[in-house]
Parts: sequence; structure tokens; C-alpha cells
Amino acid sequence: MQEKNPNIIISLEQVKKVYRTGDTEIVALDTSTLTFETGKLTLIMGPSGSGKTTLLSILGSVIYPTEGKVFYKDQEISSWNENKLADLRLNKMGFVFQQFNLIEPLNALENVMQPLLLQGLPASEAKARALKALDEVGLTSRVKNLPKKLSGGQKQRVAIARALVTNPDLILCDEPTASLDAKSAMAIMEELKTLSQSGKAVVIVTHDLRLRKFADKVIFVEEGVVSNTIKNEEDYK
Repeated sequence: MQEKNPNIIISLEQVKKVYRTGDTEIVALDTSTLTFETGKLTLIMGPSGSGKTTLLSILGSVIYPTEGKVFYKDQEISSWNENKLADLRLNKMGFVFQQFNLIEPLNALENVMQPLLLQGLPASEAKARALKALDEVGLTSRVKNLPKKLSGGQKQRVAIARALVTNPDLILCDEPTASLDAKSAMAIMEELKTLSQSGKAVVIVTHDLRLRKFADKVIFVEEGVVSNTIKNEEDYK
């Protein structure tokens, strides 16, 4: 019997996602078997509408697969109920989005505190941990700033701090650089690369081929089909 790789944090086994509307069937993700490891930055690449966000949503237990199984470490999570999956997302996963998804009336510190408060931590402990997370992304001087007073790159750093503050094993990013200028995008990717090197599993959905230099592993998704090779680079421009 082959020994299981202890670094595998999440894996898909013959997973498929199909959407049905009346008699119409759309295969958003064709049958796929994949593994994702701690200590690695994995890019999920594909043109718009290719199925890459569907794949990320399955990894983040946001949607259920139509077929197949999803495992978090050794536990099959595709059979869990919504409440149990919500606890998994809150405690073991961090999410970074293209549009930052910060709460506008809250300052940077308060935004980063939110996951800890949801976990039930006392406000004083949540504040201390949030300050540390913001310091780690270089935003100590901006903790009192509202999102509208932050640049795009700073907002994304707040979002990364919020994703990190619960010390998750897995960080899932959906187009985290798409709303940023080139300089800020490269800085954010450096941050995410450093996180992977510190032992996190970082998975990033993107259509930007320039980000390949940061990846330990690249997965291409085109028309719902997963492969290790790109068909046509022109589709990514």
C-alpha cells in the first residue's frame, strides 16, 4: 500500500460539478483528481468562464461537488452538512478575494478582528492577534484607517491579514491581484509566496500568466477540463 503524503492538505477524488437548468446540463468542472500540499503555492489558471472559480469553490467547501469526494487531510468533507463546513472554513481556511470584501464602516483593525470574534475570542485577544497580523503585512501605521482611506494594495494586505489571523492551514485566493496595479500585484504575490514558504498551502485562481513565476505548481482549467498544460496563451489576454 502506497504511503500517504503527510503534506497533502486537501484533495479531490473523481470530482465533477454539473449545473442543470431544465433539460440543459452545463459541466462546470469535469471529472478531476487533484491534491494540494502545505508549503506550496499552487496557481489555478484559466480564461474567463473556464471553471477555475468552480474548482476553488469546491476546495473552499462553498459548493458541493455533483460527483466524487473532497478530503481535508484524511476526512471526507463532501459529506458534511453546511454547519460543519462553515466551522471548517472559519477555523482552518483563509479567503482572499479580488474585491477585498472589507466591511466599509470598520477600520483595518476591526476588519481583521472579525474572524476571531466569530470564533468567540475575547475582544482583547482578538485585537492583539489582529495587530500582529497587520504588522506582518506591513500595515501597523494604517490600523485605524477605514477601507476608503486605503489604496488597493493596502486593502488587499488587510484582506490577507484577515485571512491569516486565524492561523489557517489553507489560504484560497480568487484573482487577488486583478484589481491592483502591476507593482502592487507583484508585492501581494511576494506576500503570498512567503506564506507558502512558511508552511501554508496557498491556492490562487488567476488568468494572469505573469504570475506563473511565483508558483510551485500550476493547474490549467479550460472548458471545465483540468490539465497540466496550457492550450492557447491568447485566451489569457
